Amino acid sequence: MAILVIGVLMALVLFWAVGAHNRLVRLRSDVIRQWSSVDAVWLRLLVRLQGGIAARQSMANEDEIQALQSLQLVCDDLLEALTQVRLQPLEAEAQKMVVHQHQRLVAEVRQILLTASEAVRPDLDIALNRMRQTLPAAVIPYHVAVASYNEALVMLPAAWLAQRLQFKPALRMDLSVASN
Repeated sequence: MAILVIGVLMALVLFWAVGAHNRLVRLRSDVIRQWSSVDAVWLRLLVRLQGGIAARQSMANEDEIQALQSLQLVCDDLLEALTQVRLQPLEAEAQKMVVHQHQRLVAEVRQILLTASEAVRPDLDIALNRMRQTLPAAVIPYHVAVASYNEALVMLPAAWLAQRLQFKPALRMDLSVASN
């Protein structure tokens, strides 16, 4: 009888561990999937912005050309940061770099807007408005997935399993573009 009870308890623990593992993996995959949606929005925005930069360089004066080339480099840095997150999903340093590069891009666009001529300003205004309109909406499902995943990581007894599997929490990413 004791062997039967121990066998049943071991089977329950095994089924619980498999279920908890599957849930953690599913939630982690959901975070990565939701981030890929944010990544796709970012890529569309950057492609449009880079197209606008290339189109406006022929109409810009020398100072504006240098500013637009600097903006192009910031776009390239953000693309590199996005690539790193794609290669290492849920890696905190890679995620922080995306936020940092995002902030640099927004600051650079705003700085250029202060001095840009009417020939250059429209595309940058449009790019900033698109960021303001699309990024916050794209990040909402990601943040919901992050909250669910992070909650599952700290729930007992699943926290023990998450620790053994070395699942790390995901970061919320503030990619908002606040108004001036």
